[in-house]
Amino acid sequence: MSFDAAVSVATTVPGLAATIWNPVVGQLAPGVGTELSRPIRGLVSFVLVLMGGALVLRLRRNYVDESINAILDSPAMAVLYGIAGYVIVAIVGLYGATTLARLSVAGGVFVRIAILISSAFVLILTSFGFLVVGTLLTDILRNRQPALGLLIGASLSAVSWILLSPAGSIVSSLAIAAFGIGGSARLWIHSERTVETELGGR
Repeated sequence: MSFDAAVSVATTVPGLAATIWNPVVGQLAPGVGTELSRPIRGLVSFVLVLMGGALVLRLRRNYVDESINAILDSPAMAVLYGIAGYVIVAIVGLYGATTLARLSVAGGVFVRIAILISSAFVLILTSFGFLVVGTLLTDILRNRQPALGLLIGASLSAVSWILLSPAGSIVSSLAIAAFGIGGSARLWIHSERTVETELGGR
């Protein structure tokens, strides 16, 4: 993404955020914050993380081991790299949404589709983070068991939604998930730099 494109995204973010916030978040916030009880929110979080983590284990099980090994190499930096991963996803999502918003009459439809796809990707990413954290705990306590780790990770997500307010639950969930995806994010970021360095040297 070029600098001009990034500036274009930055200038259209407020309008796009307003467009998304009112119809989407405005409808979800009451349900999440007031209508659903804490146990129900915890159950929903448990099921979503369990489903997302199971999908990861089914398709990319080796990513779990790679991420854990990368975290163990530099645990202090895991959260920072995880946050960077979320930021990159957010930038790409906003860039795609603002680009689609400039399209013709169907632009609004495409933006909604982009939001749904981005939300699904963030859910899988967050589930992966909880899966990695849970599996890491099994590795520390005994033997590395991703299946058991998924149950532990899903339980951690449920507990945060049961004990904390919606805002606190979101923050804590993102923090835990950021630590979990930090290893993979570090590997990806440095591999991208390596490719850019090699291409620049030719």
